[in-house]
Amino acid sequence: GITLNDVKEVTIVGNTAMHHIFMGIYPKYLSLAPYCPAVQQAVDYRPNDIGLNIDPMGNCHILPVVAGFVGADHMAVILSCDIQNRDEMTLAIDVGTNGEIVLGNKDGMVCCSAAAGPALEGSCITYGMRAADGAIERVKMRKGNLKLEYKTINNSKPLGICGSGIIDLVAEMLKTAAIDVTGRIREELEDDIDRIRESNRGYEFVVEWARKTKQKKDIVITSDDIREVQLAKAAMYAGTSILMETKGITVDDIDRVLIAGAFGSYIDVENAMTIGLFPEVPLEKVKSVGNAAGTGARMSLISRERRCEEKEILKKLRYVELATHPTFQQQFVDAMNLPHKDISLFRNTMKNVSAPIPKQ
Repeated sequence: GITLNDVKEVTIVGNTAMHHIFMGIYPKYLSLAPYCPAVQQAVDYRPNDIGLNIDPMGNCHILPVVAGFVGADHMAVILSCDIQNRDEMTLAIDVGTNGEIVLGNKDGMVCCSAAAGPALEGSCITYGMRAADGAIERVKMRKGNLKLEYKTINNSKPLGICGSGIIDLVAEMLKTAAIDVTGRIREELEDDIDRIRESNRGYEFVVEWARKTKQKKDIVITSDDIREVQLAKAAMYAGTSILMETKGITVDDIDRVLIAGAFGSYIDVENAMTIGLFPEVPLEKVKSVGNAAGTGARMSLISRERRCEEKEILKKLRYVELATHPTFQQQFVDAMNLPHKDISLFRNTMKNVSAPIPKQ
C-alpha cells in the first residue's frame, strides 16, 4: 500500500563489477592486474544522482567492496554472519562462479576469491541447468549396482541437473565407485542396461533414460562434466587452504563453517565435503546460511551501528590474491583428485542398500 515516493532508504550490494557499473564507473580495469577497485569505501548517493525513482530526498547506501573480485555482497555476508565480533574461528564460503571465501574472527580476517567457474551452478555441464522446474536437485545411488533415485524441483519430469544435483551425483558416483578418485568413469563397470557407456564424448553415465525425460533425450553426465566439477572444487579447496596457511591454523582450529548463497541453501554438505569442496570438519560445525548477502544488506538498511561496522570490517580484513600466490597452482593441482578415502571395490553381487531422498 505504498508508492515509490514513500521509500526513503535503499541499500545496495553486489560484486565489484556490478557495483562499479551501478555507480557509473568504467569497470575495465577490474579485469586487469592488479584488479583494483576505483572505490572501496561505502558510498551514499541522492537517489536522483543514480537514477533511483524513490523519494528525491531519500538516500542510497552502497556497501563497501573489498577487492576487484570480492565485492559488497561478500562484505554483507561477513556483516550478517557477525564474523568480525565473534571469538569463533569462522570459515564462510559464498559458492558461485567466483567462490568468495573469508576466514577469521574478531582478531582479524583474511579473504580471497577462487575462480570456481559456473559448473557448480549448472553451467558448462552437458545437461546442467539453473534450479528451475524439472531440474534434478537430489540424487541417491544404491550400493551394489548402478541404480539411482532422484528428486526434481516441483516433482516434474526431469529436464536437466542443477548445482545441488551435480554435487550429489558426483559424490554418489564416488561413494559407489562408479568413478575413481581421479574422476574417471570406470568403464569396466559397463552393465547390461548400458548406464555406463562410451559415446563420441568419451565415457558417460546415464542419469535418466529418454522415455522418462521432458525433452525425450537421455540425461547423462560425461567425463568432461566431472572434470569441470573437479576444477571448481579444486579452486575452492586451494583457496581455503591458502587462507588457513595465512592465518597459521589447521582444520582443527575452525569452529564453524558457513555456506552462503542461494546455492548453499540446497547443497548436501556431506556430499560437498565428500568431493572436497571444503575441508573435512565435523558436520555439526557446518551450517547453510542462505542468502547471507541479502541479510547483510537488510541489516545495513535498518542499523546505523551496522554501517559503522562496515568500516571496521575493512580494517580487520586482509585480501589474498590467489592469482599471484606462490603456492596456489600447486595446491590447485593437488586438490584436483576426489578425496573420498573409503571406497570399496564395486561388486554387482553386493546387497542393495537404498536410502530415502531427503526432503527439501
